[in-house]
Amino acid sequence: MNNWTTPHQKNDSGSVWKENNVIVMQEQNSAWRTILPLGTRLCLEKGQRLIESLDDACFSFLNKGLIRLSSLGENGNERIFLLIGAGCIFNELGCMHMAPLSTASFLAMEPCEIYQFPSSLLHDMQFAVEHPELMMNLVQSLMLKAGAFFGQIEERAGLSPEPLVCRYLARLQSEGTKTLQPRFSQSDLALALGLHRSTVCRILHDLREKGILGEFTRTRLEILNRDELLRLCRMG
Repeated sequence: MNNWTTPHQKNDSGSVWKENNVIVMQEQNSAWRTILPLGTRLCLEKGQRLIESLDDACFSFLNKGLIRLSSLGENGNERIFLLIGAGCIFNELGCMHMAPLSTASFLAMEPCEIYQFPSSLLHDMQFAVEHPELMMNLVQSLMLKAGAFFGQIEERAGLSPEPLVCRYLARLQSEGTKTLQPRFSQSDLALALGLHRSTVCRILHDLREKGILGEFTRTRLEILNRDELLRLCRMG
């Protein structure tokens, strides 16, 4: 995506970057802070989940903290889709369609301050007339999320677990660099890719047996044979 930035860079509409193969958004909807008095304040502790439903449909604005959006696949594996930072709206997609309830949930990664708004606000013509800048901002952030989600789907389409893992590892490595500091564990890798931990462990074991990988810890990852790793990336 052309408008991704690093965590320390910001454009006019906030920051978006990838961290451990997960998209992170921050301050994309900061303009909505002007109407926080219209919302209902809610605080979450670290580790607490917020599960939205169609019965009490609402969308939320994260004023402080970090929220992880994840979902359970048909195989029971959890997949992380998005990390939502302060200044961002979430669950607006659930308020805009009548699809069956999904398995998506929002997990507080740190203490969070949230303001919830009724879904009816998104269909209120008077609100749109009074706050056109907020509606335009929402449309822009929705386009950004749609592009990000489509990229994730496209990236996984038709790939079996082994080339999926290899493609992820190859993307981390710069040309000529054999030792990396990944800052994630094998369990984190499984979550990011939506694979079972035992599947990822088996693939990593096979890569070590083939002499493609060396040590793999949270602080050290050795890629010993980049050419062979790239070859496996192309295998479906």
